[in-house]
Amino acid sequence: MVTLHIADKEIECAEVRPIKLTMLITESGQEYLLINDWGRQHLYAVRRGEKERPEFAYIDQVVRVEEEPRFRRIAQ
Repeated sequence: MVTLHIADKEIECAEVRPIKLTMLITESGQEYLLINDWGRQHLYAVRRGEKERPEFAYIDQVVRVEEEPRFRRIAQ
């Protein structure tokens, strides 16, 4: 059970299925949200709206993600 506290309100919920969220930012500062929902990945553009609240625009389903290694070994 999960209880959310918002301003003067409480909302009790049950977590049905976990999803993984990844925030991505380009060199120019554009923000994206990658959502992994049980093996299917979807990409959303993130924009700052009124009062800096995020607004999400669905782009498309992601076919493949390529990640660079985080740490590279230095050859000796």
